[in-house]
Amino acid sequence: MSRSTQVHKFGGASLATAEAMAHAVSIVLAHRSAPIVVVVSALAGVTDALLDIATKGLRSGGGATSLRRKHTALARALFTGARRKKLISRVDETFAELKVARKMTPAATDSLLARGEQMSARLFAAALEQAGCPVAYVSAADLIITDDTFGHASPDLARTERAVRKTLGRLLARGVVAVVPGFIGATPDGRITTLGRGGSDLTATLLARALRSREVSLWKDVPGVLTADPRVVPDARVVPQLHVREAAELAYYGAKVLHPRALIPLVKRSIAVRIRPFANPTAKGTEISQRRTLREYPVKAISAIPAQALLTVTGNGMLGVPGIAARTFAAVQHAGVSVSLISQASSEHSICFTVPSGSAERARKSLRETFRREIARREIDGVEVRGGVVAVAIVGLGMAATPGIAARAFSALADAGINVVAIAQGSSELNLSVVVDARQSAAAQRAVHAAFQLDKVIASPTNG
Repeated sequence: MSRSTQVHKFGGASLATAEAMAHAVSIVLAHRSAPIVVVVSALAGVTDALLDIATKGLRSGGGATSLRRKHTALARALFTGARRKKLISRVDETFAELKVARKMTPAATDSLLARGEQMSARLFAAALEQAGCPVAYVSAADLIITDDTFGHASPDLARTERAVRKTLGRLLARGVVAVVPGFIGATPDGRITTLGRGGSDLTATLLARALRSREVSLWKDVPGVLTADPRVVPDARVVPQLHVREAAELAYYGAKVLHPRALIPLVKRSIAVRIRPFANPTAKGTEISQRRTLREYPVKAISAIPAQALLTVTGNGMLGVPGIAARTFAAVQHAGVSVSLISQASSEHSICFTVPSGSAERARKSLRETFRREIARREIDGVEVRGGVVAVAIVGLGMAATPGIAARAFSALADAGINVVAIAQGSSELNLSVVVDARQSAAAQRAVHAAFQLDKVIASPTNG
């Protein structure tokens, strides 16, 4: 595979209308100087609609009718003649079948959800063909090989690489643009799976890894990765370049532009991911790679996980007792709850951690059951829950080598009248996280953003 092969991924917002899809096609045509693979998501809102149909057990055809109309309208706006007739027929066939299903197993749900990306890719391939571009629709099931964890499948990197090279190599060598549905994979025996949240981005990076590309472009409805949420911090700026580890931390802590799983294929590979603004194709956006730049900014960005609850397990009976932490998090795991942040005093008198607010009561009940004997003996005081908190993360690789980062952050928070509820920091010092009351979250983010002068990262929010 040539290092010059380009991978371009377009999300649902970039395909929502005939005008948007035509714009996406123009972007692909502008990059035809190198071999190209295009990954597309379902049209905006389609996956949610399919999930709603699956949840309702397909008792009515109303949802399918709406989806059929949405795709038919796009086909009518984009195409004429025999091409239009063929695509409308395929739309009818794809969504008419939804009425047949009765019982929705996880495997059946994945098969249902896959139809959104499959139909979107068919439409995009036809639009490229109409523009005179040699193109081929390629089933993701023939490329992305996964385990059988339906709904959140994990790719088999080695098998996927072999499948991609075998299937796409000859197409790209002939100058054909390959259009691949994102979000979808298949087990080794051919059963359709989906990759979970951020799945289309993951498809793109998997293909870039297999094709040994230098760069993969993820076209988004934002100008790039920003120093903060612009709805909270008005002077947020585009970060021109992030290290992969910085991007992963920001994605984990609430930055919606990229999911951490999409970065997995980049490990030990010199592949750059570029977050690019769909509305302004000439802008550079944000590069995510193994490079380290912007060294004058030890902190690159801040992010936040909203709607959290802080759980605290405390008691004198915990001091020096082996296994308390293990039992605590085993109980949370048993309840099916994900932990966002952990903080523990060196005295081992208490352990506190944050979980999504909607899961807090379930986690508390599991913890009380796990420690019921210790609570009865008063060795553990109980399990406290404090709702309405937000975890704010301060992220940057330069933090480890720069004295006074924590002091600047806490001084800024104190000057803004922000009370810090809990603190957590990894040994790598890549991330300093603070838990604050949700009512003070916006003020906290603005204070930290100003303290590290992130409004000066570049000249303007739209200049990559």
